[in-house]
Amino acid sequence: MQRALFAAGFVASMISTSAYAVLFVPVGLAPGDSYQLAFVTSVDTNATSSDINSYNSFVQAAADAAGIGSSEGVTWSAIASTSATAANTNAVVNTIVFNMAGELLATGYTDFWDGTHTTGVGIDYNESGVWTNANVWTGSDTDGTGAGIYVLGNSTAVWGESTFGSGGWISHGTQSTTVNYRLYALS
Repeated sequence: MQRALFAAGFVASMISTSAYAVLFVPVGLAPGDSYQLAFVTSVDTNATSSDINSYNSFVQAAADAAGIGSSEGVTWSAIASTSATAANTNAVVNTIVFNMAGELLATGYTDFWDGTHTTGVGIDYNESGVWTNANVWTGSDTDGTGAGIYVLGNSTAVWGESTFGSGGWISHGTQSTTVNYRLYALS
């Protein structure tokens, strides 16, 4: 599975002309610095599938519709856990991570999965860069591992809150998977 790891100098030449969103270089990065982006989808889905690929396809479709996906050579992965795949292995963090407003979320893998975002901000901007307060399916514990019987694809799963920068961003409660919530995506 291809992962998008941006280099600041390269991304500047990849900016989309889409009316919805653009790939951008967060402030403070130098040419050649690598980074990843995260967003919360603008559309809802249920969490009844136990196949991680259904969630990866969902977030990729959201990115594609916004002009920040396949047309730009960017693959997006769901920050989600099923019984077969944990979020921290599906959405691999390789470098610093920003939300779609350019706010720092984490300085790397360990920081991303320690339960709290570095600056206390949430993944609360959607694929078009619009601020969004939403419940988000994750099926995950705060360290990105599957939440036991509460992973996506079971009858009840864990969800997070997009505006939270603490552990609640990924693990805030449980709900029937037939309910429609958003998903998180990581480049």
